[in-house]
Amino acid sequence: MHVHHLSHIDLDGYGCQFVASHFFKKINFYNANYGKEVGAKLEEIARRTKEARPREILWLITDLNLTLAECAFLEERATQLAQENKKVTILLLDHHISGSDCAQKYPWYYLDNERSATKITYETLLERFGLQAKKEAHTPWMREFVEVVNAIDLWKEESPCFELGKVLMRMVVETKELNRYMFDKEHRDYKFGMIKAAKRYLFDSKGHIRLDNAMHAMKKRLLLGKVNEETLDNIASLRQVTLLGTKRESCMIEYRGHKGFLSYSMGSVSVLANAFLRAYPEFDFFMDVSPRGSVSLRANHQCDVSRLSAELFGGGGHKNAAGGRIEGFKESFLYDEVKKNIEQMIKEKTQ
Repeated sequence: MHVHHLSHIDLDGYGCQFVASHFFKKINFYNANYGKEVGAKLEEIARRTKEARPREILWLITDLNLTLAECAFLEERATQLAQENKKVTILLLDHHISGSDCAQKYPWYYLDNERSATKITYETLLERFGLQAKKEAHTPWMREFVEVVNAIDLWKEESPCFELGKVLMRMVVETKELNRYMFDKEHRDYKFGMIKAAKRYLFDSKGHIRLDNAMHAMKKRLLLGKVNEETLDNIASLRQVTLLGTKRESCMIEYRGHKGFLSYSMGSVSVLANAFLRAYPEFDFFMDVSPRGSVSLRANHQCDVSRLSAELFGGGGHKNAAGGRIEGFKESFLYDEVKKNIEQMIKEKTQ
């Protein structure tokens, strides 16, 4: 069975995926906040299912309540794929009461507002796929982790693990040194790594304090840095530059004979962009587009980005640092879509 698992972007959402990673060997993860991003990720899952070879597929959705239209979309796509001899099973596990209409209409939509999504996921998968689960799924620390998430997500202040849950919740929110648009897998793996590193504090009466003290060093280690020799900012920048380097071909754009790197939603790119341009001198400029259409440009004396910004985005600035805005920009949740639009804009405005 090949699993496509979509979940939310908080502790409970990633907790569901961390649990699921211990039950399935072949699993692709996707994350979304509410709104249009959910629909975009559902379409991506359907497309990737259609393009892939596996014929037995599970669409697992956790910690997200879908709309009736989104549920209908899933059923329609599953029916279409069945005609191509692909058996798609849909399983939604959630605890938001706002999904009650969908839960009443669709038998695969499981709703229980008495448990966190992480706890629902763990107990459901243990019941259905227990024999296939990795050994760690059956360990006391995994069960305790589930209870910690349950305590904080349902705000059970009387629970002895509530304080640790508060620290875990902040830990997942603040583990954002790796951008999730550009580094989807690495961003998620980073959060999973923090969760796994936190297991040593689960049965410690002072665990919430000790974990709070340890998080900074944990981040440095997971970002492959030397804890006592460099700052977290510098370690994170170096790690991101290395990861961006692996995407040089797929993220390359051209402007009037100049070679540039396009990133999406990185934000505050001054230090990162300049570090990237020093590491990869074959690139003349670095462009970052925000979800709202703001554009940040940096160069290393090889391209006048103030001219680029003025011509393409009606902006301006300096030769090596400029900015602008894309008029009518529509937020996207897929990098390839953003890149295609930028390339089309360059083509139209430089002909």
